[in-house]
Amino acid sequence: MDKRATVRPVRASYSIEQVENGWTVSTNDGTVFVFADSKELVAWFCMVVGVPYEPKLSELDAVELQIRKLAKAYV
Repeated sequence: MDKRATVRPVRASYSIEQVENGWTVSTNDGTVFVFADSKELVAWFCMVVGVPYEPKLSELDAVELQIRKLAKAYV
């Protein structure tokens, strides 16, 4: 599966909001996930998209770098 083709529908399927005690992710079917910080949110999003999340990598995959940029946009 092409990872780049996966990011757009996944991003459109979830609503991410910052709340006073962390982050919430709402899905189209009404499921809500709550994360204490943005690192947990990024790890979860990488899992959903299928990109390995290893924060200590010296070289990042281009798609993982894009996902991190998207997550930082919400911070």
